[in-house]
Amino acid sequence: MPTEYIVIKIGGVASKQLTPEILTKLSEWQRASQKIIIVHGGGFAINQLMEEHDIPIHKVNGLRVTSQSDMGLIKEALVDMVGKNLAGQLRQAGLPAYQVIDELPDLVHADFLDQETYGFVGEVSHITNQTLVALLDQGKIPLIPSFGYSEQGDLLNINADYLARAVAISLGAKKLILMTDVKGVLENRQVLEHLNLVDVQKKIDSGVITGGMIPKIQSAVQTVESGVEQVIIGDNLTDGTIIKE
Repeated sequence: MPTEYIVIKIGGVASKQLTPEILTKLSEWQRASQKIIIVHGGGFAINQLMEEHDIPIHKVNGLRVTSQSDMGLIKEALVDMVGKNLAGQLRQAGLPAYQVIDELPDLVHADFLDQETYGFVGEVSHITNQTLVALLDQGKIPLIPSFGYSEQGDLLNINADYLARAVAISLGAKKLILMTDVKGVLENRQVLEHLNLVDVQKKIDSGVITGGMIPKIQSAVQTVESGVEQVIIGDNLTDGTIIKE
């Protein structure tokens, strides 16, 4: 039986407190020998640290403009605050979480997105699978903070959705789950359970999918087109909007 990879992006409120349902589901998958990879952001923790240090928060096109001096704080927020907290919650539930820190330069290779506009914000150029597969083969659940390294060794801030997508595509994952603070794509206040690739553009054109959900959905479509079976957008691991061929 081929290995089944499940890539989960945990963002927003979910990264502060995983529900018992989420932990139970992860344990079930782990027992069924599914290989789980978790990518996490941590905007709230970054904002908190920046406020404490009186550093203004500046975004362009929804992306956080990041100076090189901000990177230390961002790393602290993602690794020491969010990552450590997630790892602790998972281990308490008996799940073998492993914070990917030392391996990150070998794993996530990135380029500057547009240094003049965004500073030290990166986009993924490629993912080295071998590093991940080695951790998974040891039975670990890798926890990857949303960073990458440039060829010159610069630490770059990467959007967690995009990093999760790159990981899912590189592994040919069975599913990519984008966990966020919304229940899924809503139409007339109801969650759309399924979206086929054909429907997506219609829903954007008709104004059902709007705002920040548009790039999320477009990214999901590209992920499915690149060979990942399905992408789920929701506030837990099983329900939400499923996007597939």
